[in-house]
Amino acid sequence: MSARAASAITALAGHRAVLIPAASDFTPLVLIGGTGQWVDSWTTHISGFRDRPLLLYETAGQGKVAHDLSDMTLTRHTRDLQAVLAAAGWADRPVDLAGFSFGGRLAMAAAASGGLQVRRVVSTAVASRRTARGRFALRGCLASLRSGDMQGFGYQITLASYSSSFLAEHEARVPKWVDALARECTSEGVGAIIAETLATEEEEHPLHTERLASRIASAGAVEGGLIISGTEDAFSTLSSGADLARVAGWEHLPIEGAAHAVPLEKPRAWRDAVKGFLAKP
Repeated sequence: MSARAASAITALAGHRAVLIPAASDFTPLVLIGGTGQWVDSWTTHISGFRDRPLLLYETAGQGKVAHDLSDMTLTRHTRDLQAVLAAAGWADRPVDLAGFSFGGRLAMAAAASGGLQVRRVVSTAVASRRTARGRFALRGCLASLRSGDMQGFGYQITLASYSSSFLAEHEARVPKWVDALARECTSEGVGAIIAETLATEEEEHPLHTERLASRIASAGAVEGGLIISGTEDAFSTLSSGADLARVAGWEHLPIEGAAHAVPLEKPRAWRDAVKGFLAKP
């Protein structure tokens, strides 16, 4: 983590956050991480978005800050996001949301809620319908977390999130990543996020991603949206990303060679895609 990022970590509405102001008229951008991430997971992206006001924050269940985990619905997370934006001074200002995996679903839920001024949304690695393989992977992760095995969870989520070529290239670094995850997150918090994720997989659930997409489309809730998919994603497949984009009436962009963790595996391509979409007239 850069010295600039470290000095910028603060607390907003009870959440660890990084708030980067910018002397520009660009719409502020909020980055929302995925399951098993924390605010430091995103600090490498700060320099790539330095031309606009930027907010990174940890949701309930991410990181080590103690939050009430009794309600982990996307509705609760949307309320939390509203409070964080208010604490940042952006309550009455339109924002762009870019979320990865769980964060991508939260971005969609926030846009669908009608309670925030959301201009554009970029959701990465979000499925319309997850495959059986993806559901089994999540259940395996949840089983490890419920037994308190953060190391086991770390290796499972790493295996499920990255392409074979990326893992082969970075094999020596993976144990350090797993150690960092076990140090920076809790089994209770991450487990609560995954349990709620599995609950929303039911097609009749009001917060199922296709239902969120339909609500956004019918309400004209945002100016535009983009679904980004890794071509090798087994959690949220390329075809499911395309399906979700069709339901929402959004654009769909594949990132070649990436698996689930597109922002970490292909960071420059991901940033270029986000910036290009947000800059469109």
